[in-house]
Amino acid sequence: MCNASCPYCLSGRYRMAGGKFIAPDVFERILERLTKLQLMDNSSEVGLYNWGEPFLHPRLGELLEIANRFRISYTFSTNASKVPVIDGSFVKGLKMIIFSMPGFSQASYDRIHGFSFSKICTNIQTIVDQSRSAGYKGAFRVHYHVYQFNLSEIPRAEEFCRQLGIDLQLHYAILNHWDHLWAYVNNELSYSMLKEVSQDLFSFRLRDLVPDTTESYRCPQYDLLPIDEAGNVLLCCQVPPGRKYAAGNILQDDIEAILHFREHNNVCSKCVATGMARYLNSSLDFPVFWKPNESPLKEALRRVSRKLRRSLG
Repeated sequence: MCNASCPYCLSGRYRMAGGKFIAPDVFERILERLTKLQLMDNSSEVGLYNWGEPFLHPRLGELLEIANRFRISYTFSTNASKVPVIDGSFVKGLKMIIFSMPGFSQASYDRIHGFSFSKICTNIQTIVDQSRSAGYKGAFRVHYHVYQFNLSEIPRAEEFCRQLGIDLQLHYAILNHWDHLWAYVNNELSYSMLKEVSQDLFSFRLRDLVPDTTESYRCPQYDLLPIDEAGNVLLCCQVPPGRKYAAGNILQDDIEAILHFREHNNVCSKCVATGMARYLNSSLDFPVFWKPNESPLKEALRRVSRKLRRSLG
């Protein structure tokens, strides 16, 4: 479930029908099963998100009570469109909150997420303040998705994060819609979508990474275990929902068969062979022009931003 309208995301503007909130009893059974199989212990970290906005869940508090009983750490990635109930239970096992931002202006939000930019900023500050007041001492991070149109907004995002005492990480926005990316790889993407991609994304990454068919590449998704709201183990965290992209069900099927199928199936073989896997798994790489704590690059970017603002009046 997601309430954003991102045009390049599988759960955004072109989201597929369906999708449900995970039931607390199913969530508990999944954690019990993972513990029994020794796939999870007190050192494990669970990402309570995938293709959705976790703070929309109407029974989030119950899920966290269950997670806390298992003494696991958990992470949220949120678009900050909603402030959840934040109390001691919310922060007990919390390891990190990631705020996903498509820019730092209303114009950028109109173009991607579709939210009120000022409300998002207020919500981020509220979530940070309330979490710290509840005793949370861990990290907050803004994942700033870099598009062609939001480069000049980076210094303002950096200042916002500095004032709140939270981390900023820049990542290239990617074509994060499975069907659209397959169409691109097969030269079947519509002209209108291709034009949109070329105007918004840094499409050289598609050109440089997608054709890379290095046979020795081992997809890092094999070391993760994405599980949907019904207990289905997905091939990776990027695939659409549905049986076609599931390796089995963690509550019903043999785990050895599930793990074997995840590494030996036609979907993953084609994804790796076409370079799609390399492209999708490099989405968190820092842009070439920005590295954390490298002030000369950042200062150069600020100068460019100031010149752009002056030229635009």
